[in-house]
Amino acid sequence: MELVSIVVPVYNVEHYLQECILSLLGQTYKNIEVILVDDGSTDSSGNICDLFAEKDSRIKVIHKRNAGLGYARNSGLEIAKGEYITFIDSDDIAEKNLVELLMNAVHEAVADTCIGGFKRISEDGKILFQERYQPEMYERDAVYQNLFARMLGSAADKHDAIRMSVWNVLYSMKIIRENNIRFPSERMLISEDIIWDSEYYRHSEHAAIIDSTAYNYRVTPGSLTQKYKSNKFEMICKLYNVLEEKVKDNSDMKTRLQRQFFVNLRDCIHQENRKISHNDKKTYKTRIKAILDDSVVEKVSYEYPIQKIQLKQRLFIWLVKYKMLAVIIMLNDLKII
Repeated sequence: MELVSIVVPVYNVEHYLQECILSLLGQTYKNIEVILVDDGSTDSSGNICDLFAEKDSRIKVIHKRNAGLGYARNSGLEIAKGEYITFIDSDDIAEKNLVELLMNAVHEAVADTCIGGFKRISEDGKILFQERYQPEMYERDAVYQNLFARMLGSAADKHDAIRMSVWNVLYSMKIIRENNIRFPSERMLISEDIIWDSEYYRHSEHAAIIDSTAYNYRVTPGSLTQKYKSNKFEMICKLYNVLEEKVKDNSDMKTRLQRQFFVNLRDCIHQENRKISHNDKKTYKTRIKAILDDSVVEKVSYEYPIQKIQLKQRLFIWLVKYKMLAVIIMLNDLKII
């Protein structure tokens, strides 16, 4: 029975951490090590990690200066001894058969990587949404060309994206060690996960997708996705430029990346609406105008095959392309785009 390493970055999650750790210690697949990386917590999270480590020898604890999620995962990678590894966010919950389902699929498919779906749950544990995937197997070049492509975003004419998060994925430590794969900081790139994926899946030979939602992603008031980020637009443009350089010679990947760019762009406009519009209309208009005038937005707007997508999405891109500021603000206020 192969050892599976579970890396859990921890930062100021004292209200959720115990439930997360208990869900890992209760796994039906017993040969695990749980690496808790306390990323400079200022609450009692570090103490909670130490208390659990005293009671269960499968737990290892790292205390480090705060440097962010990506670097915390890297600290866990440095000491991981497993043949496989997975990552869990410290406010999330793993159902008891999470690791067993992933390991069974790896063995049955003779795969080096396995990907599952997930549930999005509320702070008190209610199911808000489930994302399930059709079981599939990707081999050799198809792992990167087809599977990783879906992580970049959906094709222009269909919704076939796979969430690119690293949780509920079982990775081969052999691939990681041989290719020295590490996470960048999310403080430098808004999505450290997709950069990791862009490196890892170049080297994967056999990747399986399973129909499982044994991972519970908890939405909390402190979740990164819920926070207003004043530099969010600049960060998504930076991420786009980095990824475009990686996929520029693959037209399918580039189109998928561009579609996801518009999804992220719409989120940027929505967050400006929620944060600023009711308090300061002038600032709101200035920020939206700056977004529309940006050179990356102009470039992607002119390149994307707008004729292939649904009407609502086509309308949004058309408005962005022709910088229809007043119409965008009006439709955004009405929650039409």
